[in-house]
Amino acid sequence: MVIRRMLVRMARRRLMAAAVSAAVVALVPIGVYRSGTFTLPSVGSVSSPAGGSLVIAAGPGWTAGGLDGPVPAPRSCHFRHTATGQLLPDPACTPGAIDQAVTQGTLSATICRPGGYTSSVRPPVRLTEPIKRRLMAAYGLPWSLASQYELDHLVELNAGGASDVRNLWPQPNVFAAGSGQARSAFVHNDKDAIEAYTFHAICRHQVSLTAVQHAIANNWTTAVAVMGLSPIPKGYRG
Repeated sequence: MVIRRMLVRMARRRLMAAAVSAAVVALVPIGVYRSGTFTLPSVGSVSSPAGGSLVIAAGPGWTAGGLDGPVPAPRSCHFRHTATGQLLPDPACTPGAIDQAVTQGTLSATICRPGGYTSSVRPPVRLTEPIKRRLMAAYGLPWSLASQYELDHLVELNAGGASDVRNLWPQPNVFAAGSGQARSAFVHNDKDAIEAYTFHAICRHQVSLTAVQHAIANNWTTAVAVMGLSPIPKGYRG
């Protein structure tokens, strides 16, 4: 009986130690890009994998009265980061949202139509700027850093993403060191390069719209490899 009690106590200690260890590993520092370097402000970050489902937005996710979706409370969202230092949004705050009007069957009339599509569904700055301020606060970022971040659509408009708040997050608008991509009218950071590349793959029917939406929302940095597309060429400009 005594031996059994000792074994039970030892097992409980192991479980408690494992729980503490897991909690410590989940908390990692967040990085902010400045001129291609990574600095560490005093904000928390969680490196847990993405989860959950994409939100089906009401149309493009906005009306003249504002953007759809709830705005998270200040400092309630936590960036994740990849092994290469790229930032990913918090899936609890930014799961991604898509426009139900954009489907595999409507590609030729929506994102792949001649003459462009995104300008017809992009909300005006007067609606997005207040949301950017509030989302930066939600991610624990001071407004003084606003010029270093863009209000990014997690699932980009040219992949059927909506402008619902649940598809928006503050993303560092720079290229990571060694990424090999090049700035252009369509590419301002590493995520832009991936979005431009996958957009062309969708319209060439090399990959399905749904596959791109889910791969980007889960981890945009691995989307190209996950879908089995050829690597983006160095110096790609969209």
